[in-house]
Amino acid sequence: MSGFDDAATIGEWRTDHLYVHPFRTGDGKFFTVIIEDDGNRSVEYIPPFPSRNRLKIKFTFIAERNEITKIELRKYKEYKDGWREQWSGADDPISLTHFSFQKIMSLLQLMTELGLANVTERRLAIHDGPGPIEKETVEKVKSIMALPEGHKILDEVLQSGLIQSHDIVNIGYRKAQLAIFKRLLEEPAYLDAYKVEESLTTPQEEKIWQHFFQKNPWIFGFGLDYRYLNILQAEAHIADTDLNGNDAAIVDFLMGCTNFTVLVEVKKPSAPLFVRSQNRANSWRLSKDFIDAVSQILEQKASWQIKAETNAHKNFNADAELLRQRTLDPKCILIMSSSAAFAGSEKEREIKLRTFELFRRDTRNIEIVTFDELYERASFIVSDKVSAGGHTVPTDSADYPF
Repeated sequence: MSGFDDAATIGEWRTDHLYVHPFRTGDGKFFTVIIEDDGNRSVEYIPPFPSRNRLKIKFTFIAERNEITKIELRKYKEYKDGWREQWSGADDPISLTHFSFQKIMSLLQLMTELGLANVTERRLAIHDGPGPIEKETVEKVKSIMALPEGHKILDEVLQSGLIQSHDIVNIGYRKAQLAIFKRLLEEPAYLDAYKVEESLTTPQEEKIWQHFFQKNPWIFGFGLDYRYLNILQAEAHIADTDLNGNDAAIVDFLMGCTNFTVLVEVKKPSAPLFVRSQNRANSWRLSKDFIDAVSQILEQKASWQIKAETNAHKNFNADAELLRQRTLDPKCILIMSSSAAFAGSEKEREIKLRTFELFRRDTRNIEIVTFDELYERASFIVSDKVSAGGHTVPTDSADYPF
């Protein structure tokens, strides 16, 4: 495989990883990072080809001077026939999105803090998110450092191996993203502001949420049954099209735990779970949107089962990595609606809650979760607390509702 300067291979390297290439003379090292620069395109595209952009940042480190002496920035764009470098000049400068600029600033901060002379790994994962350290986290660390034994406490924590400096950064980033999650849920006007912040052009609310979750796969955390989940492919084509090219099955997220794949479909928090009229026998009539969503993910499950079994040796993700997870009666997660769907009198609310819970408990292999529940779960991941009636309270994992 050729080096990073070959545009033909730029799509095969992992993003947000620090690649280390020592000089042959031993006098220094090249440090290279590839980041996605997809904030300047719409998250909507015409299947099956999504246009992507990547940035390559290359640092030249001289060991004797213990400093970075040169930084190179190159931009690549993916076309139907492969990747090409986007040449820059006086009339065509490299432009960066706000999202990419934040990631580069965080990367520069990290590079100044790392002991580059002592890095021996050939590849390091360096990011759990693009955001800077949260102000609250900085203040907490400062308050510890202000104590007479502050430095000793922090040194003992870091040396214990129980927490590393990047863990502190990750916690701060996740808390900041949790605040964004809450605003997206509770402030309808913030959706437009978030689109501007993230340079999104899509008019679809579902696409905005897909973008947020793609930036924050940690929210799925240990899965809804305490198995760690990571995104294998966003907007995955999980079935072949018809002969005329129609009816492609696309799931929002193809995720994976250690050994098996999981399908995730994201709808809107405003999507209704019920219609206005009540059924007989203390049950409430489910909405067409809800039934359609369940039918959709069941079809996705069936289509992916067939494709995974018949094309196991061809299922590569966007980073050109072969999926190692097996597909066996895959689990599905449907994220839809919110607590507003249960509005009404106390009796109506009770009937709706009962109907919803009975339905999802009896729906085999589909985990149906509202956005509020997912937010509570993300709160638990960050702080081991969930909110109840507007207040955060500690909880035991055994008591957690998922």
